[in-house]
Amino acid sequence: MSNKQEILDAIAAAVRVGSEDDALSLCHKALEDGIEAREIITAGLCRGMHEAGELYERNEYFLPELLIASEAMHAGIQALVPSLQSAEDTGGGETVVLGVVAGDVHEIGKNLVAVMLEAEGHRVIDLGYDVAPESFLAELKNNGARVLALSTMMTTTLPNMRKTVELAGGLDPKPIIIVGGAPLTAAVAGDMGADGYEDNAAKVAELIRGLLRDG
Repeated sequence: MSNKQEILDAIAAAVRVGSEDDALSLCHKALEDGIEAREIITAGLCRGMHEAGELYERNEYFLPELLIASEAMHAGIQALVPSLQSAEDTGGGETVVLGVVAGDVHEIGKNLVAVMLEAEGHRVIDLGYDVAPESFLAELKNNGARVLALSTMMTTTLPNMRKTVELAGGLDPKPIIIVGGAPLTAAVAGDMGADGYEDNAAKVAELIRGLLRDG
């Protein structure tokens, strides 16, 4: 298998069917063939996860299949971590407090963001799901984190996200606050006081780099 697109297609397929071993070996093969780690992630691993998500949306996959696909993607990303961390533009090393806001238990998207940030060299403090605003604040203070990343998949929990953003915005120093999730848009994020919004897990690290640079 020497064709670049064939390798990326195979990586996507390995994630889609949840084959950790294949994802791992194919990522190593892609690196050996000179494909950049970021491209392997976006055009291979994340594409496969996106395809698994589409199957889930069509009720062709169920939660177990989705979780297995996520584990395969994670295995592939871990294989790429050394290459990402040795790149000049990693911008890594920041501490990021991450979690799903109170009232919401949907954490697949949040988990994808966590592995992507870890792959970029960030230290991720993942608080899980159904996290109270006060818990986010306590973790920010205890760890001196510069970044707060919030997620929700439900419109009914947007008020909890807004409250968390408002409380975090009152800290000194104020962390950079980013949000994401199905009910959000850039306009909604800006209205609640967030510094940034992203709907693609693969681009969250880039968003953080830009906000830290501009801030």
